[in-house]
Amino acid sequence: MPTKCTDMEKINRKNFLKNFAVIAAGITAAPEVFATPTGFVSHQRPALLSKLDTSGKLIMLNANENPYGVPPKAQKAIIESLATGNRYGFVDNTREKLREKIAQKEGLSKEHILLSAGSSEVLGILGGYFGKDKGNMIFALPTFWLLGEYAKNLGVEVVNVPVTKDKKHDLNAMLGKINRKTKLLQVCNPNNPTGTIVDATELKNFCTEASKKTAVFIDEAYIDFLPDRPTMAGLVADNQNIIIGRTFSKVFGMAGLRIGYAIAHPKLVAEMEKFQQGGSISVGTSSVAGAMAAMDDSEFINSFLEKNKAARDFTMSQLKSLDIPYIPSYTNFVYFSLAKYPNDFVKEMAKYNVLVRMFAENEEKWGRVSIGTMEEMQVFGEVIKKVWQS
Repeated sequence: MPTKCTDMEKINRKNFLKNFAVIAAGITAAPEVFATPTGFVSHQRPALLSKLDTSGKLIMLNANENPYGVPPKAQKAIIESLATGNRYGFVDNTREKLREKIAQKEGLSKEHILLSAGSSEVLGILGGYFGKDKGNMIFALPTFWLLGEYAKNLGVEVVNVPVTKDKKHDLNAMLGKINRKTKLLQVCNPNNPTGTIVDATELKNFCTEASKKTAVFIDEAYIDFLPDRPTMAGLVADNQNIIIGRTFSKVFGMAGLRIGYAIAHPKLVAEMEKFQQGGSISVGTSSVAGAMAAMDDSEFINSFLEKNKAARDFTMSQLKSLDIPYIPSYTNFVYFSLAKYPNDFVKEMAKYNVLVRMFAENEEKWGRVSIGTMEEMQVFGEVIKKVWQS
């Protein structure tokens, strides 16, 4: 439960901010620092990227981005906001307006919302706040790795719980790993990189039970890909041990503009804010303007979701035609087995200017391809046939 900030916590917070700066510098300077059991080092191989033939078109299917760009309404709002980009945005309260807009959508108050520079900043804040006293944090294996890396760099023990055979979170096993040293447990739903989901009722019951013993973080970066949008946001109203993470980087097409948010009980939000460098000012006013408008651009969002589903279905059909086992996806990426492929899949695909990802899951090799436009996925289909049969 959140508690009143003590002098010792203030000291710990200062140390965290120093460590956070070192961590952030490490991400920028050397992506290999983030080699993990799930093989995320494949994301940014500087030596590989430097050898790409940039005279041709790069097919970027390695970061789960929206290939159709920033929503038109958001583009217009961003351009208009540049006229006042010389101001911090304190007077017109643009950030508060976005908090109110998000809160209204979730049936909560703005005090439940913490704006951030992408959901990655939320992960850094959680790593610092819940990791300040060390202990352990529990994650699925594989899942999105960044919070685990932040925590590990702060001396927290990372407890990995393998996913089930069908690549879903093993909630019972995760619950069984909680002990008196556990500070936080993460569930990524839908899960990255597997693309699987947890049943909403099962997850709600899990959150209720697990949060009696530790903090529970639900990463909902890809929740908007699900038609029924089974968010756990409503649980934070009267539970101080549940946090939801969201981003505008995926469905809303604003990955490079770095804006996201956390949803939590107001008392916990107040504590988390103390670990945010510069407070909400870390979120630029143009990004806020774009996010406000993007939320209203239903025509763009609906069109994107339709195109994404068509291209995703096509991609899975291509994998099936090559007899490559894959996990049915609910998102904008597909996870597939590389057990039958002996070479460096990422490197071989890059020879054709197609960027993908590769993971080492325990003793198994897996690939992940982000869903681009239909034309891009048709190129992917042609290239993977060449690579697979070479």
